[in-house]
Amino acid sequence: MDAVFFPLDEELALLPGHLAPRQQEHLTHLACFMPFEKAAQMLETLLGVRTTKETARSLTERMGACMEAAHMAEGDTPSPPTTDQPAPQRYVLSADGAMISLVNKQWAEVRTLAIGEPHVGPGADGEPEIHVGHLSYVSRLCDAFTFLQHVAGEIQRRKVLEARDVCSITDGAEWCQRLTASYRPDALRILDFPHAAEHLSQLLEALEHAGLRFPDRMLSRCLHVLKHRGPRALLRMSGHLENDLTQQKGIGEHLDYLRKREALMQYPVFRTQGWPIGSGMVESANKLVVQARLKGSGMHWERGNVNPLLTLRMAVCNDRWQEMWQKAIRQQRMGDVRQRSALDEPEVQASHQGTSSPSVPALPLVATSRPRALPSEPPSHAEAATPPPLTPLPPVDPILPPPSPRPLAHPQVPVVPQQSDTCPCGMPLIRFKGHRTKEYCSHRCRQRAYCQRQAMKHWGQWRLIVSS
Repeated sequence: MDAVFFPLDEELALLPGHLAPRQQEHLTHLACFMPFEKAAQMLETLLGVRTTKETARSLTERMGACMEAAHMAEGDTPSPPTTDQPAPQRYVLSADGAMISLVNKQWAEVRTLAIGEPHVGPGADGEPEIHVGHLSYVSRLCDAFTFLQHVAGEIQRRKVLEARDVCSITDGAEWCQRLTASYRPDALRILDFPHAAEHLSQLLEALEHAGLRFPDRMLSRCLHVLKHRGPRALLRMSGHLENDLTQQKGIGEHLDYLRKREALMQYPVFRTQGWPIGSGMVESANKLVVQARLKGSGMHWERGNVNPLLTLRMAVCNDRWQEMWQKAIRQQRMGDVRQRSALDEPEVQASHQGTSSPSVPALPLVATSRPRALPSEPPSHAEAATPPPLTPLPPVDPILPPPSPRPLAHPQVPVVPQQSDTCPCGMPLIRFKGHRTKEYCSHRCRQRAYCQRQAMKHWGQWRLIVSS
């Protein structure tokens, strides 16, 4: 079915579909938090507007794709410098990945970057504790290189490049280290404390399996030493192990991991400088942005529908819904303009070439579609004296044989259009109780039907002239 554009839609700022713009925004907003069927039910409960699960799904995917295009354009276009809001002095970056289920029993990793500002606040026991606030997130299903380019817009918006001090808390993955080195190579790099504690726990378990005996609560003591005194004391203790023991599988690997990252585990120094030592900000981002909507019970996603929904989730979690929704609407209208220009281009070319517009169906032509004079019988005096009232006749072709006699065609009787639930173009008609019955979905379809009726009317008159 061809797309139909109505000029009044632009004047009233209407979007495609039978829902009003505000209702479409509410439905998309609800679909960011709950499954599509629940979102449709909630819209009916709140606004009394009945819709279906598939309508909610298609609308969410379409507006998510528009918002994703606007978000990518935001990263490609440098934003003008703002002097009214200076850049914060300190920033914390943390990156990690979360797995989601795709169709056909596949799993894929969604990469997430969390950006926040550290501050000191009271802890659970009343002592000062370092917290991270003013968080914003970037999540996308892509490879590491593409994600490295995709985060540029948010880093530029938060003015991370202008901050005085930046630290990066990661689990030591290579793509996380490459991300930090690309934007802030001078950033302080910290190994996530829970990740270091996991390797230390696995090292103690491997040593126990090898035959060593440790006192009670050995793991908690080692973690206390690592957090308050640093890794030097633990690495000094590991130096007393025998060479045969350190070369066993599961022991040497963890020892090498901790020794290579000694500079990233200076937790007492980091805490003194006011930096957090855990990546809880990005772990909560994985739950808030990704898992809360895309990792429900029985959910399996198409790969092409993941990023549009992630873009909608980022707009909600970053408190930028109204801003990003307006950008998505502008992106939708730009797409409609491009589609309309693509449909009008053949018509413009046809008008320049002197041919009929392809939008109006061509009238059927036959071999005797124009009157031709008989070579043996010249036209009568009455016919020669009275020219036809319509268009002049084309030149005579004496070579063709005379046309076969045809009965006179009677004028066509106007047919009363039957009530139907669909427009001639195929668009379903929406009927309201107490309103006049609609025959067409838009003014464009009404004009097209009028042109077709006029063409058939002239065709009937032309047949009368030919048959006479």
